[in-house]
Parts: sequence; structure tokens; C-alpha cells
Amino acid sequence: MVRNFNFKIVLFLSFVIVAFSCAKERTPTLNITVVDEQGVPAPGAIVHAWPSDDASATGSTVNEIEMDKTGSTDALGQISFDFKFSAVLDVDVKYYKTTQVSDGMGGLTTQTDSLSGHKVVKIETVRQRSKDNDYNELVEVK
Repeated sequence: MVRNFNFKIVLFLSFVIVAFSCAKERTPTLNITVVDEQGVPAPGAIVHAWPSDDASATGSTVNEIEMDKTGSTDALGQISFDFKFSAVLDVDVKYYKTTQVSDGMGGLTTQTDSLSGHKVVKIETVRQRSKDNDYNELVEVK
């Protein structure tokens, strides 16, 4: 009876060790920060991230709707996208920067500049023990 009990304890401990030591697959999260040429965050910038159309890129082209993401940055110029797979992504940014300038007669006029930026990033689904699989990228609009 003691032998049977010891066997159950060893079996249970073996199961626990194997279950918790296995690496978990984590899907990638792409965190993008958009800034202008002076390094000022770009709130409200429109960010579009999608798989590269370049067939020569590492890996295969993924034509999944879940891999094509569009959104607007927050007040700090940041946005995050969660993806299902590894991919090489094109990231395009459009930002309409509004400033007030002197009209030369003591008044102010509003001026809007259209700025854009582009970056190619690679994200990967990896097996790891940590809880996150984040990719942080900075895109400058000009």
C-alpha cells in the first residue's frame, strides 16, 4: 500500500513538472509609436499594418483577414495590434498635423500638413515561457 502511494506521488509530481515546464506558444503583439520629425507623438494618426506582398520575403504570404489591421493612435501616438501568425508586415502611417500660424496681421490661421511614414517589420509566433511576445516599433512621419 505504501508502495502504491509512493508511485502515485511520483507520477503526480512528474505530471506537474512536465505540464508547467512546457513552453507556451504566444501570438505576437505589434506596438507602434508614431512621432513627427521633432519626436513629438502623433495622436490620431491612421496606422495600417498588413502582410507584405513581396513573395521573396521570409516565410509565406498570409492572406488572412486577421492579419490586416487598421487603427488610430492614442494621445501618446501609440497603437497595438494582435496578430495570429508570424509575418513580414508593411506598416503605413498617415497623419494630418494641424498647427496655428500667424497670418502677419496679428491673427492666427490654422494650417494642416499631411505627413506619412512607412516601415517593414517582422513578427514571429514563438514558443516561450514569458507571458508576452511584444514587438515595439517607432515610425517617424515626414
